[in-house]
Amino acid sequence: MSEVHRRKALHLLGAGAGTALLAGCSESSDDTGTNPDDESSGDDQPTGELPSYAPILPETDDQQYFYGAIDQATIAALRDDEGPEDGAEPTDPLLANPVAFTFNYYLFGLSQLAESASFEPYRENDRTDDGNGAFVFVDGTYALKGTYAFDGFTSDLEDAGYDVETEAETYAVYTDPDSGEVVGVSDKVFAFSYPNANDPDFDPITSVERTVATAAGDREPKHETDDEFESLVRAGENDGIAVCLYTTDDEFDEDTLSNETSEDGSDGPTFDFTAFAGAAGVQQRLSITEDDVAARATSTVVYSSDDRVDETGLESELGTDADTTSVDRDGTSVTVTADYAGEIVDE
Repeated sequence: MSEVHRRKALHLLGAGAGTALLAGCSESSDDTGTNPDDESSGDDQPTGELPSYAPILPETDDQQYFYGAIDQATIAALRDDEGPEDGAEPTDPLLANPVAFTFNYYLFGLSQLAESASFEPYRENDRTDDGNGAFVFVDGTYALKGTYAFDGFTSDLEDAGYDVETEAETYAVYTDPDSGEVVGVSDKVFAFSYPNANDPDFDPITSVERTVATAAGDREPKHETDDEFESLVRAGENDGIAVCLYTTDDEFDEDTLSNETSEDGSDGPTFDFTAFAGAAGVQQRLSITEDDVAARATSTVVYSSDDRVDETGLESELGTDADTTSVDRDGTSVTVTADYAGEIVDE
């Protein structure tokens, strides 16, 4: 069993340009932002709480769906960490995938925001101080869930030279004619995206508008249109760092499970979803703790039929660096839970 390099992981998760952008995210909160009425009952209904960011996740026509999220308390903990120590990057997928998401999307996205003309309007109009903020990446768009002064935000974006693409009563979408950045605003979310040279079919205006319109309540979120997705999103606890991969097919295609490099093409932590071959959905969660357990990771894996379930494979490939691991099966769903303990050491 290898040591968990907690401070190294926290550095990957929390250091770098743009980490201090969420100035309002300085207080931890036990309020997850979920509605007690979301708790479903009945044998044929999804159980568990919806995470507070669920109303942001838009419905799309894509067969493959990926999102990641970090709650406000975790953002605050990562930002306030003392700094890096040397140590190996995690290879256990239960740790590696949340770290890869945060390195490749959270840090990269906020670094882009820090260099954009929308940064000052964001800072001036962010009112996120209730403990319910979150960072979400979905549908090619970076989204900061919180509380925003909508009218002030739109005015400041126009003053900064942004062009109006969509102006609705509860949300608006703008483009920067110089950088190509697309930003969207409602009173509950600030979203931004950019043209993708590696995917010429990606339309950042459509993606951003879909996200802010969903957050504003003008579009149905994905969990309200897809029962299987809703069950997956509700699985497990909803704090910490979440990474979710889902398909409407019977199982993931091979390309979806292949490793990915960082957003900017530089070397960095990579995703490893190969353990989930044959599955149709996986939700991973990593929670950094303050007790004798350095981190706790869970992975809920859903298969489309009994004959596809690979409980043995999950048990052998996940939790390889953990101190303790448990595997629980419920029908076509398998949950792997792993605890990582031990002091941080340099290599």
